[in-house]
Amino acid sequence: MGNAKGSAVLAAVKLLRSRRDAAAALVPQGLHRYLDERIVVGAWYPEEDLIGLFNACAPLVPAPHDQAFEVMGALAAGTHLEGVYSDLLFRGALSRARSLWRTQHDSGALSITKETPTSATYELVGWEHSSPQYCRVLGGYFAELHRLSGAVRPEFSHPTCRSLGASHCVWVVRWAAIAG
Repeated sequence: MGNAKGSAVLAAVKLLRSRRDAAAALVPQGLHRYLDERIVVGAWYPEEDLIGLFNACAPLVPAPHDQAFEVMGALAAGTHLEGVYSDLLFRGALSRARSLWRTQHDSGALSITKETPTSATYELVGWEHSSPQYCRVLGGYFAELHRLSGAVRPEFSHPTCRSLGASHCVWVVRWAAIAG
């Protein structure tokens, strides 16, 4: 299975550490080290661990359970694009998202096609992970990327998923308009 950079793991770990008592019961025993060990943002961590951390975070996210993963993705996008990667918003976020994927994951090639003035398709080929929850996190991330870039009410669909037997994953993000 693939790996993700520590910067992708850090937000989940921060949430779990902020609610340590609840997290201790939610985090699988094999992942308890994340509650105490230092996360190195430039180090690689198993994506399997990351989805375990996402699953533990879901009950702690202030959102209905069926939306928790999308909210986590949106929060991650906000952390990235309003923080360390904020220059992406000003230098073509969509074209830079491919590069960001490569810096955060050691498997998969992300392509993004702007289909219409109000939609874009994300395709992830060769990704070594397949989890419906992780795919919902990514959908929330992609939709938030568009919102931060000025899209009004972006929403995503996920018509093709490796977890359902497909060879790759596809997300389609649609929005009402671009804020003027």
